[in-house]
Formats: sequence, C-alpha cells, structure tokens
Amino acid sequence: MLRSRRIKAWGMLAAGLVIGLAIGGGMAVGLLVGQRNGPVPDGVMADLKLKAMASHGSDTFAIATGPVDDDVEGLYTLDFLTGDLTCFVINPRNGSFGGWFKTNVAAVLGSEKGKKPNYLMVTGQINTSGNYGGGRPAACLCYVVDANTGAAAAFTFPWNKAGTSAGVAQASEMRPLGPWKIRNIAGQ
Repeated sequence: MLRSRRIKAWGMLAAGLVIGLAIGGGMAVGLLVGQRNGPVPDGVMADLKLKAMASHGSDTFAIATGPVDDDVEGLYTLDFLTGDLTCFVINPRNGSFGGWFKTNVAAVLGSEKGKKPNYLMVTGQINTSGNYGGGRPAACLCYVVDANTGAAAAFTFPWNKAGTSAGVAQASEMRPLGPWKIRNIAGQ
C-alpha cells in the first residue's frame, strides 16, 4: 500500500513536470515568434487608451468611477442609509472642484418596509447626441439595483464641457432612467 502511494506521488510529480515544461515551452515559442515578427509600431500603441471603471461596496456604502467626458472622470458615492447618490467631478485643467450632482435612489427605487436596502452599483458608458438641461448628458450612466426588491434604475446628469474649460463648477440634480424591475416574483 505504501509502495502504491509512492508510485502515485511520483506519477503526479512527473505529470506536473511535463505540463509545466509544455507551458514554458509554449511561452518560449511565442516569445521567439513575436520577436521574429518585429516590435509593435509606435503608432499602434499610441492609439490605445485604457478606460477603466471600478466599483466597490460595503454594508452601508458603495463607490464607483466613470467617465463624465473625454478627459473627465466622476466619483459616484451611494450611502445605503440615506439613499443619497452623489457624483463628484474634479476639473482636470486646474485640479479644483468641477461638479457636484446628487439624487436620492430610495425615492426612485422604493424600498421594502422594515428592511434595510441592499444596493448594488456599477457604472457604464453611454454616447449620446441629445441635449437637455443646459448640456448633453454625461458620458457615464450609474446603474443602481436594490437587491431586496429587484428594482433598478440608471442615473445621469447634464454636463457642460465648456464649463470645464472656463473653470466653472457645475451642479444639478441627477435624472433617473427607469425604474424597472429585474426580478419577477409572483405577487410583486
């Protein structure tokens, strides 16, 4: 019995070694082929831009980032206790306060009586050509879902790009798109 365990252990070690060598060999071949084809032209890499959005939450608070315009990003914060959704924008030209936009998601999504809301929040990009409220909508939608009720909505705000260039701080109420239900439970 002890001998069969040793044989099995050596077999596992040999299999791991073979798989590791195969992966390493594949990587070496890929590196050699890549070098043989020459480096990537500078123009190709210059056109690539990283557009990252992030979100994180805890039991009572969530934050997310999203693009407001070409070179402007917003920080979205959602307070689960009050339902306040706020977007703070920093002016990239001078590093000062550039915008403040706010709404209350509880008023839009509703809530279950006696239950603490359980919100989820992410951001996504949108490219609109319309105009409303003194500017076109921001290039980002903030999606909020109440996991208890299944109610969801997206929020945006008017953004005036010229205000950023002039150094004028902007402020307005966020506008909801929705709400809609994403959970279909009989009786709701």
